[in-house]
Amino acid sequence: MGFEKFGQSGYLSQTKVTPLISYLEKGVVVGTRCKNCRKLYFPPRADCPDCRKSEVEWVPIDGKAKLITFTQVYFAPPAFEQSTPYILGLAELDHGLRVFAPISRDIDLKELKPDLELVLKPKQAGEGVFYQLEKPA
Repeated sequence: MGFEKFGQSGYLSQTKVTPLISYLEKGVVVGTRCKNCRKLYFPPRADCPDCRKSEVEWVPIDGKAKLITFTQVYFAPPAFEQSTPYILGLAELDHGLRVFAPISRDIDLKELKPDLELVLKPKQAGEGVFYQLEKPA
């Protein structure tokens, strides 16, 4: 199993990070932590860009986030054209991690503003799975 199950087709297979798909299918958002330098990454990384080691552990991520900025997408790569227009957001998670992710269609564009509290959650889409920013429960 590769990245063909991650959202829509447009992602290349990255066998070292395919456990992300299994976690998302179970409803858990995870990052990777380097076993050498202990740096945490999201989205997950197969190799640590800081110390160049390849031993990582999978760590659940608390999805609490604050919106930094967002944009509405009208023109998208071929794999995402059928979804336009959609909103992408940049949000800051715990530990200073940042994520660039779709924002739920349940959130009105007029509600979006910097510092809006959101949560990063897994989302099923047909046979695929991805993550998105949503309103907290």
